[in-house]
Amino acid sequence: MKHFTKNFAKTLLVLTGVFTRPLVAFAMQAQPVPIPESMGTMPQVEIDGTGIASVNYGNPIENGKVRYAPGIDFSDSSLLIGGAQRLYNNGIGSLGFGVLSPDEGNAGTTNPLFVHQAFVDYQAESAEFLIGRSDNRASHLVDFPTLREEDLITFTNPLDPFSNGSVLEEHRYANVASFTLNQDLTYFEDFHAQHLIDSQGIGSTSTSLNSFGAHFEYLCAPGMEPLSRVVSYGIGYEYETISQPSTRGLNQVSAGGLINLNQSLVDRVDFRAQDLVNFGSSLKSFQNLNDTYQASYNAIAGSVRYLHNPFGQPGYQISLTGGYRSFFGIDQAGSWGLAVTAAKRLGEGFDLVAQYATQWRAANLAAQYQGQTSENVGQIGLVFNFSGTFNPHISPRRTPLNTQHQYIPD
Repeated sequence: MKHFTKNFAKTLLVLTGVFTRPLVAFAMQAQPVPIPESMGTMPQVEIDGTGIASVNYGNPIENGKVRYAPGIDFSDSSLLIGGAQRLYNNGIGSLGFGVLSPDEGNAGTTNPLFVHQAFVDYQAESAEFLIGRSDNRASHLVDFPTLREEDLITFTNPLDPFSNGSVLEEHRYANVASFTLNQDLTYFEDFHAQHLIDSQGIGSTSTSLNSFGAHFEYLCAPGMEPLSRVVSYGIGYEYETISQPSTRGLNQVSAGGLINLNQSLVDRVDFRAQDLVNFGSSLKSFQNLNDTYQASYNAIAGSVRYLHNPFGQPGYQISLTGGYRSFFGIDQAGSWGLAVTAAKRLGEGFDLVAQYATQWRAANLAAQYQGQTSENVGQIGLVFNFSGTFNPHISPRRTPLNTQHQYIPD
């Protein structure tokens, strides 16, 4: 019995080696590494666009000349692309690049495109750092519901004292380095240095920093805009290092906000107001259009908008925007403007739009606008906004979509 047990153990050991050797060999062979299923290794990519095309009739100034005939206008049409990636410290790195068609490009004989976004951005939970070409940090304190960004721009936007006035987008975009802190994504403090575009050629170099400022802003919780009484408000200060015989540095102070007069998801009525004060210049008269941007002035703008956005049905909005601008120490230089704007949603991101805008200028100011004291323009057209996100896995606060001029919210 003992001999049998010993022989059986030997036989079992041999059989075990025979059958396990192939298994061990198989286990030792190199196996293909599976492709990671996590899409977080690939950047998130976003492509956004806005097409604005209208038929205009009136007497606007285009390329320094007054036009009294109907025309086709596709200015402010834009295409933007952005990328974002989660970083090792849980921050978000992103970039944005975009071009738009400026107003003077309608004729097809001058600059057809204007680079308005070309930035790299770092975002953490409570801080953000941006560098590159982007919005002038003072230009979005309050966004008014006009058809295009440059409509009534001398009332609604801080003006670039280095611009010659040929490209209105120079008032809204700049080369920027900014650092922003936030508390619970509700209160924001922005500190920045900028190069305001110097088409007049009065700066020391073509790209030197010439504007420094800080802004404080409050924003209600995202998605709660229709139901909040106070949607946003803010205040800002800019110092511009311009050196001219009559101007040794300019100061700009701005304040404004947006409140809901009727809080509703369906029938919303909101009111926007902004006050801009530019001081530090001793100009007493205008020699060119650039002087109207440098001179000390006060510009006030406001708007009332009604937005009807029924559940499951196309919406529409109607708005009235107005502004008044006066100069300190310069007689016969005041101006005012009004714009009535309507938009009707025809489909996802597709709107039928119409606007009538009028401006009046006193004699000394009108002399810098080809002597034109009044300007009246009617527009009717179509607008299409689209946005596409590929490999979505993060939500950066700064995206190509939120740099665009929006109409009826989706």
